[in-house]
Amino acid sequence: MVDVVGVHGISQQQSGRLQMVDPWQRSLADGVERARGREFGKPSLDIAYYGDFFLGRSASKGPVPEDLIEFDADTVLFFEEIQDEIVGETRPAVPVDTMGATKGMRELPTPLVKLARSVERRFGVAGKVLFFGDLTQVRRYQRDEALAEDVLGRVREALEAGRPQTLVGHSLGSIVAYEALCLLPDHRISTLVTIGSPLGLRSIREALRPQARAVVPALPPGVSRWVNVYDRNDPVCLAGGLQPYWTAVVDETVDNGDDPHAATRYLGKRATGEPVADAMGAT
Repeated sequence: MVDVVGVHGISQQQSGRLQMVDPWQRSLADGVERARGREFGKPSLDIAYYGDFFLGRSASKGPVPEDLIEFDADTVLFFEEIQDEIVGETRPAVPVDTMGATKGMRELPTPLVKLARSVERRFGVAGKVLFFGDLTQVRRYQRDEALAEDVLGRVREALEAGRPQTLVGHSLGSIVAYEALCLLPDHRISTLVTIGSPLGLRSIREALRPQARAVVPALPPGVSRWVNVYDRNDPVCLAGGLQPYWTAVVDETVDNGDDPHAATRYLGKRATGEPVADAMGAT
């Protein structure tokens, strides 16, 4: 048995479950220690690893976010919806500078220039690349039923093996974790912690699988606590917190410094350790 199962985010094609467990567990132990002190027990943790499924379905040869960006027609439409949501039509028009907007990326369709420039102004070139790379892989998960079935199967396997009380989902993993709790019966999870989640974006919420979308605005079945932790400088969380959409969610903001989307930065924060420690103390 383990205390926590983690569900990772994008760009882990070349990693693996055992490679990820140690840094996640050490970081989460720091978060719990910050919440409860040195004498409190350290959490045990397993990872629901699924990155290899993306390697088999992508031309990508490495974990660089820009290599994950393939702007087919569906992906362009997806980002246009996000552009309407985030940039809107009421703001002053951004001059069309395709070369400038493409900085740091191999390609960028002209219809997405306004979104790219907006994200770059707020988060820089690296943040823009992360934003497009992360949400492109999110889109793949949301539109590929066979892929989603494989990914959710790994979560089911980890939950059955570890029988944890707490599920922690980072980035794309926050979407996977939420859907797993809505779709998998008898999961035994009482506490959900999401970190660096893009679920604040309407386009992503509307693309949730029907059974998961139907749960909104309630917590997933069987879950009594959901804490969402985000850094305002994390481009993946540019839409903000989740409480406006799931009324029982508790949003917590943190400062992850110069690597605002890093899972280990999130895991080491007191805001993440607190609900994990509470769940450990309840067992």
